[in-house]
Formats: sequence, structure tokens, C-alpha cells
Amino acid sequence: MIGIVIVEDEAYIRKGMVLTTPWEEFGCKVIGEAKDGLEGYNLIKKLRPDIIITDVSMPVMDGIEMIRKLDGEYEAEYIIISGFNDFNYAQQAIKLGVKDYLLKPIDDDDFYFTLKKVVKVLEERKEQTKQLDRQLLVEEGKTLLFNEESYDNNYDGRKRYVTKAVKWIEEHYHEGIAIGDVAEAMDISESYLSRLFKKYTDYTFVEFLTDYRLRIAIQLLKDHTIKVYEVSEKVGYNDPKYFSILFKKKMGVTPMEFKNNLSDESENKEVNE
Repeated sequence: MIGIVIVEDEAYIRKGMVLTTPWEEFGCKVIGEAKDGLEGYNLIKKLRPDIIITDVSMPVMDGIEMIRKLDGEYEAEYIIISGFNDFNYAQQAIKLGVKDYLLKPIDDDDFYFTLKKVVKVLEERKEQTKQLDRQLLVEEGKTLLFNEESYDNNYDGRKRYVTKAVKWIEEHYHEGIAIGDVAEAMDISESYLSRLFKKYTDYTFVEFLTDYRLRIAIQLLKDHTIKVYEVSEKVGYNDPKYFSILFKKKMGVTPMEFKNNLSDESENKEVNE
């Protein structure tokens, strides 16, 4: 799995990107978040991600300075996002090896295209490294025995339970569900499913369900005609206040503030165009 760190000072943008991007489809996982360049620099040195997505204008240390500080110390692929249509920023970014420069508000299709492109670069580099290692082993007279398609039957069976549980969440997230409902549907114990879920997803069942519901909620909130309480009900929360508390805890803003921010960005984009 390709590790990603996102460095962005605007919490609702950062959290929105974390929750709404289908990272798994790209073979990626967000392993860390930071709210400024200095925090990002320290986090990147600690977590060593494969891809770094960073804003340009941030407090304490901006994105360009952070990348420049990391240059020579750590190798990764960079994607810059910014609200500033400034060619100087783009020039500096390109000189530092940044793969792409995206303007806010970020278009999903453009972002997915860029992410796919960067992932492909990493995969090709990994394959080249693997081939070089094989050549070195042959030259040293050693034999490498492996089968990349082999798997342990027990492992595969356990993982299938988790896959089915995730599918169940995707189909029933709008209902009042609990892990016991899923375990019963698959005819296994709740405690067993709980252990498997944590092991193979790094989330508890409740954490995964909450994140999935909020991901759907963010998409719904992009429709300016829908009410917050309607979104709450559509993602399985009958209590809008509880939904708002969960949303703010994850996103740093309330659902209404999130809607207003989206409206402001859309208006600014129309004015700039």
C-alpha cells in the first residue's frame, strides 16, 4: 500500500480530501496529516510516506520551503495544491521535482488523474528496483525462489470476512447498524469479526462505519439544496446534533460551515473564470 501524507492548513479541505478520495482504488492509504509545513516536515521524516500532498501558503512554514528542506534528506513524490494562481510558485515547485500543481477548488477528475500518474511512477520505480535486485542475485550466483501470486489459504479466508463486512457497510450504512448485525449476517462471532476488522483495515468497525458515513455526507453536502438534517438521516444518524458533533470532530467544521465554505469557493471560482 502506498503511504500518503497530506499537509494543508485548512482543516475542512484536508479532512475532505482524506474522507472523499477513494484511496483504496489507487492502492493508497493516508498515513498522516499536518496543518503546516513544519509539522509536515517532522511528520514526513517520521512516517516516510511515498507521496506528499501539500498546500503552498501555510503558517509557520509554507509548502515550497518544506519541500526544499526535505530535498536531499528524503525522497518522495509531491503534489502541490494551492489557491494562488502564481506562476512563480509553479516554477519553484517544478524545479524541486513536484509532479503536478493543482489550483483550489480542486477538481476531482484532475486530482484523480494526477494521483494515478504519480502512483504509476512509483510502481514503475518499484518494478525497476525489483528487477535490479534479481539481476544482482543472479550475478552473485544466488537463486531467488518466490511466487508473487501465492497466498496462505487461512489468510485469504479471514480477509474475505473483512471484505464482506465492508461490502455490508456500503449497502446498509444508512441504517442503524452495529457490528453484531454484520457478524450475524456472516454467521461468525462478533468478537472474531471485530479482531479481523481491526487487523486488516487498521480501523475498528465503528471508526470505519463513521468514516464511510461522513464520506457519503460530504458528497451530499455538495448539493446546496439539501438540508443538514436530511443528510444526517440519509447516512444513518437520526439525531442531527450527534451527526454535527461527529462531523466537526472529523472535519474541524460543522456541516453547515462546510456547506458555506463550498459555496464561497464555488462563487470565487466563478468570479476568477
